[in-house]
Amino acid sequence: MAAEDLPSEFDVVILGTGLAESVVAAACSRVGQRVLHLDRNSYYAANWASFTFNGLLTWIQQHHEESQPEEVQDWSSLLEEGEELIYLSYSDSTSISNLQQTADSEGVEPTADLPRPSAIQGQSEASRKKISYAQLVKEGRQFNIDLVSKLMFSRGSLVDLLIKSNVSRYAEFKNVTRILTYRHGNVEQVPCSRADVFASRQLSVVEKRKLMRFLTSCLEETEEQQGEMNIVFSLFLCDQQLGDNLEHFLLHSIAMVTEDTPTEVGLASTRHFLRCLGRYGNTPFLFPVYGLGEIPQCFCRMSAVFGGVYCLRHSVRCLLVDKDNRCKAVIDSRGQRISCSHFVVDSSFSLMNFVSSCLPPQVSMVTVPPIAAGFPVVMMVELCSSTMTCLPGTYLVHLTCQSVGSAFDDLSPVVTKMFHTPETDDQETRPSVLWCLYFNMADGLDVEVEGHNLPSNVYLCSGPDGHLGHDHAIRQAQLIFQKILPEEDFCPPAPNPEDVLYDGESLLPTGGGGGDNSGWGEKGEETKENPQTEE
Repeated sequence: MAAEDLPSEFDVVILGTGLAESVVAAACSRVGQRVLHLDRNSYYAANWASFTFNGLLTWIQQHHEESQPEEVQDWSSLLEEGEELIYLSYSDSTSISNLQQTADSEGVEPTADLPRPSAIQGQSEASRKKISYAQLVKEGRQFNIDLVSKLMFSRGSLVDLLIKSNVSRYAEFKNVTRILTYRHGNVEQVPCSRADVFASRQLSVVEKRKLMRFLTSCLEETEEQQGEMNIVFSLFLCDQQLGDNLEHFLLHSIAMVTEDTPTEVGLASTRHFLRCLGRYGNTPFLFPVYGLGEIPQCFCRMSAVFGGVYCLRHSVRCLLVDKDNRCKAVIDSRGQRISCSHFVVDSSFSLMNFVSSCLPPQVSMVTVPPIAAGFPVVMMVELCSSTMTCLPGTYLVHLTCQSVGSAFDDLSPVVTKMFHTPETDDQETRPSVLWCLYFNMADGLDVEVEGHNLPSNVYLCSGPDGHLGHDHAIRQAQLIFQKILPEEDFCPPAPNPEDVLYDGESLLPTGGGGGDNSGWGEKGEETKENPQTEE
């Protein structure tokens, strides 16, 4: 929408199109609120975004350039009696740091049939071909590269919300087909479902019995577990006499926690993993086709369907706050005063007055335990071209961890161990790295969104957190919505298109909102609507 066409009054103004902000926008529009959703960028999703390869190179260049401080203009002429100005400052430079990229001139697929995270070692010689960096640039539109690497738990809050709201109709998903772990220099498949355990050739019969007994007891929450909540999870596993193999699988690939994690947290993570198994495949995870950046855009699309107004490359310069410490209006980047009842903003903006093989292509998740003392656990997600995130014949691999030092210091030793790089000379034994980017991103869990002396109707949304799932962002969006509209349902099901009558500019649902799609069915249940998933 053109900036000069913006109406002068909305119920909710939202600045930033990250996941939490986009969910709030969809939820508010769905119950009839007038929503204005702005983003200073030319793309959706902020730090949740997905880029083509060339788009990512542009993003890197923009972050390397020194940003010029925005000129502070005098907007006092737009003040009404009893109001004061609070200027908004963009400070996203603090959320991305230590950018470093490397590129190899050309790569060739490995010839040795060694255990590793890619699934292409079974290709015939005729199908092998070199892929150059120049080809990556030329075919850059075939890539969709996420800034943040996450997977969707099949029974997580995001999947439940996608189904409840009918937003799942706007996207397609792929199953993560296998869970892997890096151990003793090899990549091994982790047996996690009942079928995997019994079919595994890695485990002895005794180990299979022990693992099944332990996983069953985890789901039942026994008294024995309650008595050992005061020790760390690694010691708890040791007390179960499971053996090194099973302890490694459970700690790093099923619970996905560190050795010093409390037992209560480790068991809760294990239960969540197990309860997500079997809903859509033999692992607990889904991944959105075209990348994670699709999800915020899906919620934006729902908001727009119900009247939300969208404007990219458009921002808010300041807030107008009354004597009761409520935001009465905002002034946008073109100097227009826009009245609003509530204002939601990405935390990257600060308020100046307030400081505080023959095998089919696979989608794989790999856990890499600390390679040495002082190094973090690394989570690796490998995406094949069928996820529409990379060029056919290549894989897109995300490595993430909790920062100890710079991203290069933390992750490059793992890259060197598992891939061929320009610094190594064993090109025929490991997959070749064509291009590599390292950067640190601020953890959204470390961003304090409460406790600021903000106007009572202004709400902050933090960016992506360091966890694998999306629970933090969805919980944050739900809390903000409940503060804005405590009596309204959060993201009720959108009506099916055939149930909507268009009366001028309004949308009039003719039925009961398209049925009750509040969840995908458990095993044995009838499911009214399923996400579009592929194996």
